[in-house]
Amino acid sequence: MYCSNCGKEIEEGSKFCRYCGADIEKSEIETRQKPVQEEKKAVSHYDTPKIIPRDRLKEGEMIVFETRPHKVHYLLAWWIVGITFFIIGLGVLFGFVIGGIILLIIASLILGIAYLSWNYTVYCLTAERVIKLKGIFNKDFYENRLEKVQDLRLKEGFIQRMFGCGDILITTAGMAGVECVWGSIPNAREAHSILRAHLKE
Repeated sequence: MYCSNCGKEIEEGSKFCRYCGADIEKSEIETRQKPVQEEKKAVSHYDTPKIIPRDRLKEGEMIVFETRPHKVHYLLAWWIVGITFFIIGLGVLFGFVIGGIILLIIASLILGIAYLSWNYTVYCLTAERVIKLKGIFNKDFYENRLEKVQDLRLKEGFIQRMFGCGDILITTAGMAGVECVWGSIPNAREAHSILRAHLKE
């Protein structure tokens, strides 16, 4: 037999190594326990979707997580434009009623469409696939099996870091560049770690 500490050959049944003095029995216990300690923690999965439509999943497909883009970061630019139109519309309303009403309608449409766009954008990781669903009227549905994903990149801009979000860029086999972007995803670092862990399984 060999010492697990120094690697030198020692007599069978020895309690201590005669070269380095290591406790052989203790080393054997630690060696037996090590695989148990290094065992991966089970990631919780669920089969009832919270956000993604049920018909977009296969029967029995387990979900790891699902989310929408970070609400404030995603809508911020639209809010600024919409509120600007709204304020101008109120100002014009007193001098030119029809023009003011038109601007108020435009402001309402901008804010409404922006919210619907956010609401209908869903990112989902299942035990089998990565999914991106986007679109109010025209649906854009992206899916790819986990074994085909070759590269993940995490991108956090200055403004995104302020809101605690970022972009995850997904590259798959056979594609020269980025094929899918999960944009403005909340807790992007955590989501990136979960994705990366599932790719290694």
